[in-house]
Amino acid sequence: MNDTTRESLARLFRATETAHRAATGGDDPDWPLWYAERLRGPLSDALGVTFTKSEIVRCLLTMYDEREVRADLRAWPEFAAERFVECFAESESAADDRLALYYSQGCAYCHRVLAAIERLDLDVELRDIFAEPADRHDLVAARGRGTVPVLRITTPDGSDRWMPESRDIVRYLERLKEKSRA
Repeated sequence: MNDTTRESLARLFRATETAHRAATGGDDPDWPLWYAERLRGPLSDALGVTFTKSEIVRCLLTMYDEREVRADLRAWPEFAAERFVECFAESESAADDRLALYYSQGCAYCHRVLAAIERLDLDVELRDIFAEPADRHDLVAARGRGTVPVLRITTPDGSDRWMPESRDIVRYLERLKEKSRA
């Protein structure tokens, strides 16, 4: 599902980028607002997550900065599709996935996720990036920066997804718990 979803989202982002250039000439400082207006429904449908326009704007701006920090040379539509799948797509093996939270003690956003883990009574390995330098190294190697919190989702086949942003992580964990009850 994730490959199909990724390809579908890449097509959606390419079409949106083309329409944006046609409508604005490409010079638009408010481009995230324009994209959010047009992407809200299609992204929600493709990923099974209800997005607000402000959440999409936040995601787009975060991804834009992350792409620059990582010096990722992929085209924007492919990068954005990959990141939306990584951050929001359902796991195909959720019941068997291993979860690890990369966090730091002094991070208020990390405490939001830690409280959710406790409230939901989930089995999540905790990796304090300042207590264990190897964990920080792994995080920076995978994400290009040491910003926390980040949830690492490791599937049974050994592939990893790295999910940043406390609200997105909490939403994912809540959906995971809800599915395990069903």
